[in-house]
Amino acid sequence: MSISKIKYSNTKTSTGNFEIITLPEFFSSVSKTHLERDYRVDFFILLYITEGEGTHYIDFKPYKYRSQTLIVLSKNTISSFRVNPKAKGYIVLVNEDFFIENSDIHDFNIINFFDAQVKNPLIKLDTSKQTTSRAMIDLLYKESLTTTKNNQLLLKSLFTSFIYSVRKETNINIEHKKINVYKNFYNYKNLVEKNFKTLKQVGDYETLMNLTRKTINKCCRDSAGITAKDLITSRIILEVKRLLVIGEMKNFEISYALGYDEPSNLATLFKKNVGISMSEYKETFKKNRKIV
Repeated sequence: MSISKIKYSNTKTSTGNFEIITLPEFFSSVSKTHLERDYRVDFFILLYITEGEGTHYIDFKPYKYRSQTLIVLSKNTISSFRVNPKAKGYIVLVNEDFFIENSDIHDFNIINFFDAQVKNPLIKLDTSKQTTSRAMIDLLYKESLTTTKNNQLLLKSLFTSFIYSVRKETNINIEHKKINVYKNFYNYKNLVEKNFKTLKQVGDYETLMNLTRKTINKCCRDSAGITAKDLITSRIILEVKRLLVIGEMKNFEISYALGYDEPSNLATLFKKNVGISMSEYKETFKKNRKIV
């Protein structure tokens, strides 16, 4: 058993790095077995729920949702659907290039919206038709059906307006930071993704980024509300969870695979951050797949 990495692929090529589909369309277009597997996605996802209820797994943790909910998934999260054909709303798939190409400060503020919700991916949101956010996402869907390659800026503008309306309606603070802050954060995040098995201290990234530890830490706090060390730790913990549930590796084998010469060090780190031991996590996951 393994966790596949799903790269962005658009069935509506005219909309480029952005796609919006109704939930009934989405659930009917892909098999239930396929959707309910674990996948690491290399793009951003929004689930806008107007009717129905269900559960969505994010990084192996179950999040129960019902109508009036917005689910926010950042890039590189592990996602698993629980298909409910009665659920209504939209799923929005956004590739990072949608923001990076010809980017300005507003684009990086939108990226920050996704990363800021990592710890709390469920947002209670009024999805009734009289709200601005509902009007914007309905219009976004309508325009996506007719938008051509030469008119993709319209989708970008509508999507930006939708996110800002969500922030206004839910009192999520809109902070306008400098573009270089976000670029530093994404550079650091990508470097951690590539090197977390060997480079486990923030200081290890100072030379790679040509930045001080203080600057790296500040860009992480400003962009995602976490410390630079927390980002490394969370990535290690996520990898431990993945290895615990997809195969038959022993705990000490996982430790060595992740660059820990002393397995007890990883065991201590895991229990401190998850609240249970690695063995307890694996056993509980196998029994009911409801890790809190």
